Amino acid sequence: MIVEGDPELLRRVVENVIRNTIRYAPRQTAVEVSLARNNGKAVLDVRDHGPGVPDEALPRLFDAFYRVESDRARSSGDIGLGLSIARRAIELHKGAIRARNAQPGLGGRDGAARGLKGRL
Repeated sequence: MIVEGDPELLRRVVENVIRNTIRYAPRQTAVEVSLARNNGKAVLDVRDHGPGVPDEALPRLFDAFYRVESDRARSSGDIGLGLSIARRAIELHKGAIRARNAQPGLGGRDGAARGLKGRL
């Protein structure tokens, strides 16, 4: 599949979303990644099989410096910019990115990665 856009920005989207998913997925569990075409748009779907995040945290996952309360410790080395960068890159390509809880995990077919789906 060919996706038109800035190659570096698109690489950062894929890298940040997948890295974030792997970082927070439970050890020894699968992370599923797929790329499909839907109504002329590329749809990246990344899903883990962890417990998900609190529903009230979902709208903020893409905010700069936001981290879910249970991950406030700096031991992860994460400062909360990767998903914000991904959202901005997707928006620059006139797309959307979102997250939703699946059962189990975060992601899903109509939601997004740590479970993110980006529409480019």
